[in-house]
Amino acid sequence: MKELKENLSFEEAYELLCKVAEQLENPKNKLDENIELYEKACRLAAHCHHKLDEAKLQITDINERIAQLQQNNEALTED
Repeated sequence: MKELKENLSFEEAYELLCKVAEQLENPKNKLDENIELYEKACRLAAHCHHKLDEAKLQITDINERIAQLQQNNEALTED
């Protein structure tokens, strides 16, 4: 099974995952084809999950910086 490109965006990976899911629904597929498709789907799902985790960390970091700025502003106005 070919490795996924590291720079594949979430949107690209999700679109490919949807296409693979459609292909898996084809009753004419042979078992070996379905196994390959399933492996590809698992890799794409893991890639999407990783991208979502990265986004969550970025959002958490932004929220923490905003909270720190607000605390600093409140401290300045109290003086």
